[in-house]
Order: sequence, then structure tokens, then C-alpha cells
Amino acid sequence: MDKHFYQALAFEKPPERPLVACNMVTSLDGKVTADGTQPKSLGSAFDLSTMGIIRSHFDAVLAGGNTIRLHPYYLGVPARLERGRQEKGLASQPLTVLLTRSGDLDPTSSLFTKAPRPPVIITSAQGAENLPVAIIEQAQIEVMENAIPQAILQLLQDKYQVQRLLVEGGPSVNYQFMQAKLLDELFLTLHPSLIGKRTDLGLSAGDQVLELPETIKLLSVNQHDDELFLRYRITW
Repeated sequence: MDKHFYQALAFEKPPERPLVACNMVTSLDGKVTADGTQPKSLGSAFDLSTMGIIRSHFDAVLAGGNTIRLHPYYLGVPARLERGRQEKGLASQPLTVLLTRSGDLDPTSSLFTKAPRPPVIITSAQGAENLPVAIIEQAQIEVMENAIPQAILQLLQDKYQVQRLLVEGGPSVNYQFMQAKLLDELFLTLHPSLIGKRTDLGLSAGDQVLELPETIKLLSVNQHDDELFLRYRITW
């Protein structure tokens, strides 16, 4: 197999906080879901493999509750990538970080029953009360009433030694990091599809127009079949 174009990546880490990147796949008309929030609706097998390659460079991977309910799996890497992570001084698997206000998570999903590392769940006091006992026994629970991106990064850096964080949605979570000017890089896969449905979701979703970054620099463009793989660096 040829070397993947994301096999070796260099990052510019901010001086006082973890680097934050986002990885998403969209249709050509900017949708990240198709006909509602259907799992596995976008992206090819190669894109799925690419997601693992990107994750292999990060200490932790974060997703919101809605995303996890649709894809209830540990946000890790294939076993074949574990050795490469260890050679870079990383744990064999990235840490999975979940954001949920409600605590509505399935304790029988492989995310918990087959987790290589105890996931970190950041939730409200009410959400912590709603978590099933089986999840509490298998995860690290962090109660944070005001779970803004700045506080999340501080917690992950100080307590879990996270230096690189990968955000994988959903759109409201992506928006929060963009609004806080804490998104440093964006990995974007353009899938050759057109969705069109008004209610399907875009890359980010919030109540206000985002402030324009100082620069958005295109670092690389790669093609595999009819998909494009774009990498951007964002400076606020």
C-alpha cells in the first residue's frame, strides 16, 4: 500500500493551549448529513480509512452526544496504527472525549463495553445523575456546568495531558470551537454527492455569524477517486 498523504503531518501548536483540529466530510453542497442524521451516509471506505490516519496524530478525539448516539463507537484508530502512535510518544489509542448535557448514552454500546481506554464524559450535574451506573463504572466523568471550549481545553491539558485535540462534530460542537476562535486546522473531505434537503446539517451550526478569521490558508489538496481531501490552517 502506498504511503497515505496524511501519514506524516507537522503542526504548529499554540503556546499555551492544545492544538485543535476538526475533521469532517461534506457533500458538494455543504451537507454533513443526508436525509436526516443517518449514520454512514457520506464518505467512502477510503475516507473512513483516512479518518483513522488523521486520528493517529492526536492525543484525544472529541464529539458531541448527538454524534455519539448515531455512531456509538470508541473514537480510536485501527490496531495497525497503534505502533506508529507509540513510536511518536503517544498512547496506543487516542482518548475519547464526549460532550453531553443530558447524559443520554447507551451503556451497552461498544464505546463503553470494548473501550481500550476509559472515555472522558464532560457533562452537567443533571447529566451526571442521568448516566447509567454501567457507564459511570467504565468512564471518567467530569461535571462542568459551563462547558465552553476554553474550559474544556484547560481540563484536557491539565488533567489528561492532551496537547492535540481532534473535534469530529456535530455541527453545534464545531461551531462552538469556531466561535471561541479555538479551531486551528480543518481537515475537510468533499464527497461527490448533492443532498439539497433544507433540514440536513452543514459543517457548523450556531445562532450568530462567525467572526471572519485573519487567514484561512490551504495547506494541501489531495484526490482519491472522486473525493477531494483538503487541509486548512486557520488564524484568528
